[in-house]
Amino acid sequence: MENLHAILRELLEKRGVTGEEELREFLSESPQRTYDPFLLRNMEAGVVFLLKKMEEGHRICIYGDYDCDGVTSTAILMQVLRQAAPDPSQIRAYIPSRFDEGYGLNPDAIRKLRNSGVQMIVTVDCGSVSVAEAALAEELGMDMLITDHHTVGERLPGCLMINPRQPGCPYPFKGLAGCGVAFKLAQAIQQRKGLPRSLLTSVLDLVAIGTIGDIVPLVDEN
Repeated sequence: MENLHAILRELLEKRGVTGEEELREFLSESPQRTYDPFLLRNMEAGVVFLLKKMEEGHRICIYGDYDCDGVTSTAILMQVLRQAAPDPSQIRAYIPSRFDEGYGLNPDAIRKLRNSGVQMIVTVDCGSVSVAEAALAEELGMDMLITDHHTVGERLPGCLMINPRQPGCPYPFKGLAGCGVAFKLAQAIQQRKGLPRSLLTSVLDLVAIGTIGDIVPLVDEN
């Protein structure tokens, strides 16, 4: 990094990219930093549970959000789960209306999905504070797996949750966007199913768009 212009070095340092190793990784055309997805709390249990439900033929809905992070998170898991599922038609998506439903899980949408035959919901970019909604899904006989990156509340939903910000999660980087958490789930599924690594490469553009669009810090794994 001896040829790096002093002004560029100063700008990067102000953005949290410090030290020769960090600078080299940030400016590399082939960055290598990525953590083991199974360091995320509940990732192992979540992947086992999700793959089991897919093998049993359950109809699964990826429940996203209407912003950039939520839409890209949904698209990432749609691509990966449809490759992992025995029948791609098992996997569908739901994006709530910004105007009529608002952010996050809502009871009407859960009931509508149940009536349409959905048996499991996988959230992306939402769900960490959806205690009542998770309870409703359980009452209706639906399984739920939450993937999110938002701050959690004092009470946690009564289902498996993958979120680096939840208590007791040992994941070394807490700054992932929702699409980053969705991508870590995709990584874990790719590893467990032995899917081609090119499947992960094919969704990296979506990860980049969602990460930048959600204005999370562009340091470390981001």
